[in-house]
Amino acid sequence: MPGLDVVADALLPTHPTGCGQAHTARREDPGVAGVIGADAQSRALCPEEREVVMFTERDPATLAAGGARGNAVAVISQGPTVGRVRSLTRVGVWVLLVLAAANGLFLYFLPGLADGNYAWSIKPPVNAAFIGAGFLAGTLATGLVLATATRWRTFSNLPPALWVLASTLLAATIIHQDRFRWDYPPTWVWAVVYGGVPLAVPFLVARQRRAAEPTPAADPALRTIRVLSVIVGVPLIVGSAALFAAPAQLGEHWVWPLTPLLARAVAAWYALFGTMLLSCAVALRRPAEAIVAYATLAAWSLLLLALPLLYPSDVTGAGPWIALMLGLLGLSAYALRVALHDRGRL
Repeated sequence: MPGLDVVADALLPTHPTGCGQAHTARREDPGVAGVIGADAQSRALCPEEREVVMFTERDPATLAAGGARGNAVAVISQGPTVGRVRSLTRVGVWVLLVLAAANGLFLYFLPGLADGNYAWSIKPPVNAAFIGAGFLAGTLATGLVLATATRWRTFSNLPPALWVLASTLLAATIIHQDRFRWDYPPTWVWAVVYGGVPLAVPFLVARQRRAAEPTPAADPALRTIRVLSVIVGVPLIVGSAALFAAPAQLGEHWVWPLTPLLARAVAAWYALFGTMLLSCAVALRRPAEAIVAYATLAAWSLLLLALPLLYPSDVTGAGPWIALMLGLLGLSAYALRVALHDRGRL
């Protein structure tokens, strides 16, 4: 079982104060420390009993040898780092927070400047605001993780979505490299970020999984959320893939003007949220694990729903699109209503 240290001591006495009395070990709980004997029970260790020989649980021969010696026992200790957010992961989240905030604030609140002051020319301004909304939602997600999350499972449903976003934006950058301002330094920051994130995410996820806690049983309260997430997530991914594959043909039917590059950028953001919903449908086990994901979806939906009000001359025929965004907002609101009761387990 990942994260377990196994300790053996051939001659551990039972302490007279009673701290060695038997109790059942709960190996799924963080911080458990006990002595496992032949009767599959455990007793708590006193400080005087801590002179032990360390070996890993993957060494069954040593464990068997220790258990064969008279009153020999084995201590199983699930340390406090099991399931916790690792330091390197937290550093990565900080980097994402800074990048998301810088891009989001600029593009959403100063979209008119994105025509001449971004990695590529973004116009009309509603396009810049759309991309900025995604970055602002990402700012909320990373901020929530840094402020509240102590356990990896709290936001482990987000990395697949981030990988999809970064990979599709990298592909769009390569396909439309002639549209980028390569003599403009921030363009190289864009290229480095979206070239690096698809590599960094799997690396950090693998490190976290090596110290992951056992997967808990799924809470029945999440069943409806998971089903709805599949129902909504699959069409989002299919539609995103279609828009990315045929940006010129499908982009002309969008609710505001899109170039092929911008159509692929729009597809990347919808692919992110579609992937996030499918990831939640598959991986959610505790209600608290839904808080960051669906709060991010709610923020993104609200920011996008403001676009027809902010740019009425650019947004046309938006009825079905508004209905979609209201549906995403409703799903996120329902999920948060269920999840927030469990917020103490973040």
